[in-house]
Amino acid sequence: MLELSHVQVLFGQKPVLQDLSFTLKAGQRLGVLGPSGEGKSTLLRLVAGLLKPDSGQLWSEFLHPVLVFQQPRLLPWRSVLDNVQIPLRAQGLSAAQAKERALYWLAQVELADVAQSWPGELSGGMAQRVALARAFALQPDLLLLDEPFSALDPALRNSLAQVCLRCLEETGAALLYVSHQPRELMRVADSCLLLQKGQGQLFELASPGDTAAREQLADSLYAQLLSQEALTP
Repeated sequence: MLELSHVQVLFGQKPVLQDLSFTLKAGQRLGVLGPSGEGKSTLLRLVAGLLKPDSGQLWSEFLHPVLVFQQPRLLPWRSVLDNVQIPLRAQGLSAAQAKERALYWLAQVELADVAQSWPGELSGGMAQRVALARAFALQPDLLLLDEPFSALDPALRNSLAQVCLRCLEETGAALLYVSHQPRELMRVADSCLLLQKGQGQLFELASPGDTAAREQLADSLYAQLLSQEALTP
């Protein structure tokens, strides 16, 4: 479980997150929405242990959080397979173990046939799937996604969200997923945190089968995002 209690993060004298409190349980999937500059990426770095709060408390039982950035960050001089298995070797797996696990997760994201390709030969969507395979191969108990599909077209975003959801269901990992797209979050999250002026408002989502209710909430949240961005100087 992850718990934030009245957390504040400052950049200089400016509060980026302030009085932020929420709980994320094992296996839970929380989407995070908010305009640019509202602290979404800061929140992920805080949970990943890359930042410390200036005040408040952060307590986590998650031992293996893995952060996936907006850009895939693949090594262009190494093969797709190497990009997935190199971190596994760094964790102490043997060459055979690392290769077996890397190939398994490349198959799970439907990229087994490009394992020997170079990153430069991949489309943007394929490169992001490699990043997902690398993340799941590390066996996270908490997956942190920082707008990983934002540069892709809507159909491809939907496809990759479904791939991500399938992998989450297999591993049981919890999810903290930052996005500008409410409908994208609705496909994978079971609750949603709306960040406004560094503070969070939590929304529980309808069951996945209640598509109409989820879409209605997505449209309402999108309208709030647009109005907030319009008021931002």
